[in-house]
Amino acid sequence: MADAVQGSNHSTDEPSLTELIERSSELKGQLVAFAQSPRFDRWLTPVQLEAAGPERHLDEGEAVRSMDRFILRHRLPDGSTVVDRFVAGRRDLTAVDQEMLLGWREPVEGIFEMQRKEGDAVVLLNLVDDLVYRAYSNVGRAAFRGVSRGGFLHTCLVPVHSADGAWLVSGAMARYPRSSATKIARAALGLATSRPELVFRNPEKIEQGWQRMREDRAAFI
Repeated sequence: MADAVQGSNHSTDEPSLTELIERSSELKGQLVAFAQSPRFDRWLTPVQLEAAGPERHLDEGEAVRSMDRFILRHRLPDGSTVVDRFVAGRRDLTAVDQEMLLGWREPVEGIFEMQRKEGDAVVLLNLVDDLVYRAYSNVGRAAFRGVSRGGFLHTCLVPVHSADGAWLVSGAMARYPRSSATKIARAALGLATSRPELVFRNPEKIEQGWQRMREDRAAFI
């Protein structure tokens, strides 16, 4: 099993992890307000309608998830994202702000097993890419209340690029008890099958894929 948790070594003039997380909360609020402005209506509305499905019902969790996907991953006609445009239009952002915001364009979606809590953080095993992440929430440890060791979370994580190995929960977070393990395993397999790029964040999985292809080719020949 590979590990996405690393140590950090920063100079004293860089913001602390606590300061970065607090700043992330401010920036995320501003980013959401920016995405909800009329300039993006023509692109946001179809995304929300698709998320609502034929029943045209969008619960709070899915509304948050669809907004998060739109902000971080949706490609506008010129190829940019909402984050790109936000950063380009804000001359008041520091280099650290820009680094953090642009890092959010590479979210990690997954189904995570709670391994343990460490202060304000939780250590999560992603059942999709088999990597371990140390995750925080910009609303504090209260976000993880009710999630015990062996339980599961379905959410997205974004990196705090100036703090090695630190990740932030982004968007909605669905919680499941340990007793849901069978159901969760099927959901993780479905996610990995439908979106293999999530699996191949892990270099070991890439090598396993190539090895399987070599074996299949040898068997065919």
